Amino acid sequence: MIKRLSSYWPMALIPLALIPLLAVHFWPRGDNTWLLNCHNELYESDQSDAMQHYMIADFVLYGTAARIYYRYFTTDGKPVANIIMQGKRMSRDDSRFPLAMSMVKHEVLAPGLPLPAHFEQLVDFSDRNLANDGVHHTSIEVLRHDPDSQSMVVRFQPSQAVCSCVYSR
Repeated sequence: MIKRLSSYWPMALIPLALIPLLAVHFWPRGDNTWLLNCHNELYESDQSDAMQHYMIADFVLYGTAARIYYRYFTTDGKPVANIIMQGKRMSRDDSRFPLAMSMVKHEVLAPGLPLPAHFEQLVDFSDRNLANDGVHHTSIEVLRHDPDSQSMVVRFQPSQAVCSCVYSR
């Protein structure tokens, strides 16, 4: 009889392992979850009319938590720098996302290449806010929303940058 029970032991572990995996998979999703992928072309006003860099910004908003990943590239696709922010979402409005970021990390990936002004300004601004207030406030305002194509045009505050984004919920 003991031998029979020991042969069923591995089968009993399958549901125990499956439940946490399903919980992790479905946990961040829901009505209060937004995953935005935004992109923008960056021009340096003092150089030329030619585009200098690309920026991709990923926003992960779930519950009251928020994360932002800024990635900067040259026009030929070489990574130049990253900024990672983590904090919280201040309200649950779907047309405006006020965020309070309490952690900001930045890294330069290509030390010999010029950095985008957007990167340098955002690093300076967020570092100063963290040093003075312990938090960097920013927000995303939805200017246009097309649920059929899951796209939106948003404005970032306080920088006033406008980006097109795709999203999932």
